[in-house]
Amino acid sequence: MVAADVTALVRERMTETIPSPSPRNHIIRELPEPARFNLVHIITGMRRCGKTFYLFQLMQSLLAKGVRRERMLHFDFSDERLKPLDRNIMQAIVEEYWRQVPEAREQGCYLFLDEVQEIDEWQGFCQRIAEQETVTLVITGSSSKVSSSEIASSFRGRSHVHEMWPLSFAEYCSFNGIAIPDAEQTAFSPREATRYESAFDDYLQWGGFPGIQQRPIGDRIELLQGYVRDVVARDVAERSGRGDISLTMQLALFAIRNTACELSSNDLSKRLTELGYKAYWNKVTKLLELLQQAYLIHYLPEYTTMLKPNTTALPKVYAEDHGLAMAVSRANQQDHGKRLETLVYLELRRRFSGRRTDAISSLSVPDSSNAKVDFITGDALGLDPYELIQVCFDMSAERTKRREIGSLEAGMRFTHLSEGLVLTLREEGVVQTDAGTVRIMPTWKWCLLPHEFTEGRAQDWDLREQQAQQVYVHLLKSGACHTGVAC
Repeated sequence: MVAADVTALVRERMTETIPSPSPRNHIIRELPEPARFNLVHIITGMRRCGKTFYLFQLMQSLLAKGVRRERMLHFDFSDERLKPLDRNIMQAIVEEYWRQVPEAREQGCYLFLDEVQEIDEWQGFCQRIAEQETVTLVITGSSSKVSSSEIASSFRGRSHVHEMWPLSFAEYCSFNGIAIPDAEQTAFSPREATRYESAFDDYLQWGGFPGIQQRPIGDRIELLQGYVRDVVARDVAERSGRGDISLTMQLALFAIRNTACELSSNDLSKRLTELGYKAYWNKVTKLLELLQQAYLIHYLPEYTTMLKPNTTALPKVYAEDHGLAMAVSRANQQDHGKRLETLVYLELRRRFSGRRTDAISSLSVPDSSNAKVDFITGDALGLDPYELIQVCFDMSAERTKRREIGSLEAGMRFTHLSEGLVLTLREEGVVQTDAGTVRIMPTWKWCLLPHEFTEGRAQDWDLREQQAQQVYVHLLKSGACHTGVAC
């Protein structure tokens, strides 16, 4: 690319009006002022989840604080006018920005660099400029090249990774002009409840990708299906090879269609081999790992207190968005319960951002009941007590109600917790059991109400930590029963 082209592109970016997007919850808790040796803030996530517009949100926040527009550069490296890409293009772009705005280099500036995975050796440039220049550097990327494992091997602790997700239900409401309750509100009028129920039904159906909202229904399905194809073709194939695209697409479709189900790489390999694919176990395992790194699917581990986990336990797989599961599933394969469970899993991932590893897991109770609890959350070494959560789309059938509450009772006895929670589509109530209290709550209300552990729950921090430690000690002693490994 000639110098005149770089000059024009930088000038174009500097004169653009910064969009004012619908606000998202902040994933960067504090953006530092420009300085040498600032951490590089890296926003990762699946394509089309809203990373670029989050950069615009950050820029608007800086403008509101009095930072001049000239001290901010946003540049998108997926711009086709940059092709063919030169490995030095990032340096050329930033140098040209400083040539046009000299004080930005002297006084410090904010650099927002989008889709950096398009450039070879982007890691070295970002680390060098963060160490040598007075900058605040925020970058985004959608590929497995910008996964946590790739970053860990490249930045040597000089970066901070932030995961971006599709819209939460609260963000979905804001995006669609629906007022969300304030932090003090705990009750809803019938009119409010009906409005939120209607919005939640749409959210459960279509998911939270910003680009499909308020589109015609046919367009939404096509766009969501296109997102899956893009991830496979552009993010996974570049690591595995173009020859694996067909097999990778089959794996992606199977995993997304079976969201909230246990996934066995061995069984999946056998099934695909029977269909004529060269689906060796090691290849299937590698491709599933790449799909995780590209943020298309996620694994939920089984709860254990052992250093050596039980290798026979199958993890559950969850799609990046419940709308994706709806869009790629067959017409006769719509499972509302699994999509509701996926929605809850994603909300838990947002709430437990910044916590320790495996703060969210599933629980198989090691007794004769063989009960399974969808989620056990908490941090024994932090300030989040354990909580048991079961997800059930419809509990109107007495048999279903007994099964779901019975599973929670078994989990409560095993963990010595006195409360459990069932999240449903509509039902609400309280059930007293021999093991303790089971609360039943519509998922839309759970999504909108403040996270009770985060907000305080009328317990002081020391008491909450003590309770978490007590449950952890009990689980540690009980864990050998189902793992077969001594403490």
